Amino acid sequence: MMKLDFRSRPIDENFFNLPDKYPVTGMHKNHEVRAEGILRIDQLGKPYPTRLGIHGTNVAVDWDSCIADGACMDACPLHGFEWYLNEGKSGKGNDIKIKEGTKLWKKFRTDKADPTSQDECVYCNACVVACPSGAISVLKRI
Repeated sequence: MMKLDFRSRPIDENFFNLPDKYPVTGMHKNHEVRAEGILRIDQLGKPYPTRLGIHGTNVAVDWDSCIADGACMDACPLHGFEWYLNEGKSGKGNDIKIKEGTKLWKKFRTDKADPTSQDECVYCNACVVACPSGAISVLKRI
C-alpha cells in the first residue's frame, strides 16, 4: 500500500441528514456529490489534502477518505463500483497509481472507488465490511 499524507476518517453515517455540513454540491454519473470543495478534517485532526466530498446516496463513498484499496469492488456481488481514473476497471490492483507531486496527486492522492450502480444495490454491506478505511456507507436513504 502506498504511503499517504492523511489518515482516513470513516464516513459520517449521518451525512445525508446534515445538509448544512454536507450540502449537495454537484452530480457525477447519476449520483449526488456532497461537500465537494469543503474543507474537512482527517482522523488526526488535520485538514484532508483533498476536497472531493462524498459520492452517492444509498451507496456512498467518502472520496477524501478512500485509499484505493479496491476491496469494496472485489467484495460487491453486483459489481457496483469502478475506478474513477481507470474507468470501466475495478478491483484490487486495477486502480491508476498516482505519482507524488503530479497534478493528479495534488487533486486526488489515490484513484477513487466510484459507486456506479447504487440503484441495483441489495444492501448486503459486503463493501462496507471490506473497506479498510471505513469510507463506504450503505443504507436506503431515498
